[in-house]
Amino acid sequence: MTTTAIRKKVHQYVDEAEDKVLEAMYGMLKIYVDAGEESMMSKEQKNEIDKRSKLFRQGKLKTSTWEEVKKRTRLAQ
Repeated sequence: MTTTAIRKKVHQYVDEAEDKVLEAMYGMLKIYVDAGEESMMSKEQKNEIDKRSKLFRQGKLKTSTWEEVKKRTRLAQ
């Protein structure tokens, strides 16, 4: 999806959103804007995401379906 298409879709969501949804969206955007140039992640977190993204693109990262995750968490209880 292009940036222009995303902007249009986001504007549509905002125009049609309920008050609570708007407040949540505003809160997330404010956190992002207030952070400025600073990332909300540490360098270690960013490096880990980059590493895992690369492995995923190479097909070397094992992933799980949502159903598998739910099953594992229920077994752990």
